[in-house]
Amino acid sequence: MRYGSVCSGIEAATVAWRPLGWRCAFVSEVEPFASEVLKHRLPEVPNLGDFTKIEKGGYDGTIDLLVGGTPCQSFSSGGKRGGIADPRGSLTIEFVRLAERTDARWLVWENVPAVLSINGGRDFATFLSRLAGWDVEVPDGGWKNSGIVANAPGSFGVSWRVLDARYTRVPSFPGAVAQRRRRVILVGFRGDWTRAAEVLLGGELCGGSAPPCREARVRDAADAGARPEAECFPIDMMNLEGRTGNLKTKCYDEAGAAMYTLRSSHVNVVCTPAQLRRLLPVESESLMGFPPGWTDIPWKGKEHAADGHRHHACGNSMCVNMMRWVGERIDAVESGKEFDDYGTIRDRGNRKEPPPLAEEGGG
Repeated sequence: MRYGSVCSGIEAATVAWRPLGWRCAFVSEVEPFASEVLKHRLPEVPNLGDFTKIEKGGYDGTIDLLVGGTPCQSFSSGGKRGGIADPRGSLTIEFVRLAERTDARWLVWENVPAVLSINGGRDFATFLSRLAGWDVEVPDGGWKNSGIVANAPGSFGVSWRVLDARYTRVPSFPGAVAQRRRRVILVGFRGDWTRAAEVLLGGELCGGSAPPCREARVRDAADAGARPEAECFPIDMMNLEGRTGNLKTKCYDEAGAAMYTLRSSHVNVVCTPAQLRRLLPVESESLMGFPPGWTDIPWKGKEHAADGHRHHACGNSMCVNMMRWVGERIDAVESGKEFDDYGTIRDRGNRKEPPPLAEEGGG
């Protein structure tokens, strides 16, 4: 499988898919530090910069798949929620246009779950309409956590599902990652919706145990060390580091609770019995599924990049384990295999019946 990556960040897709034998034809990133990480870690892969300017034939050869996580700020609760009308949100439509220009057979797109509800679900309907080649309407009750849209001839049949990184398990990540990070994953296949549906909805969701039940507890972070099972909620970093202003932040208990979603603009903190401390950059990398030191590169004449740059790059990335899960399943479908219950893969053989699909959505 040969793929192109846009809004590449620090390239979770390549870290996830290289072990599958897939080849990256190009990346596309404009943020300076993330671009430097790509140059340092993937020197053989060209960075084409602004993906809206990539023309047909503007890179070496063709691609089988286009992957991208277009900016989420216009959809997320932490942003202005301008949706597709926001210049950053409009990049979702540019992603479709690039998929059309490159003639990719597959596409993989990632964003925050709020994309399903922004502007009454109409923005997501617009995105689906451009992919599927017909006018898709918002269903009664809005978009659910999973779904399928059939395609017009020559367009993309699509499937989407909300996944949580802490429950998305593959052999290379048997325990997933210790971060609560829910994201919409959309898969498209040109001319056949059943293939896209089988990738996300065939068999069992995560190939592992069901989400464990935890009793919700809310209390002061300063007291968390005395009860390791408790979860910590927002704290004021001013008293921790003597700053003059508040830093919005969330922390988690080192003894077992999952880390809150890493974000590029907020600080995450670990609560131990002895202290509160910031996450180390290598911990942020681990929580996203990257190898230790992936963002530890020379930067602006110094041997090591500042921690803030490294945390920011991780917070903007996709999770490697989620991309690996999607990649393994696309690889299986490409090989003519299907999924039994609980994610077991088997050869399809010569049978003609459609692939088995999960009956219930969610993530």
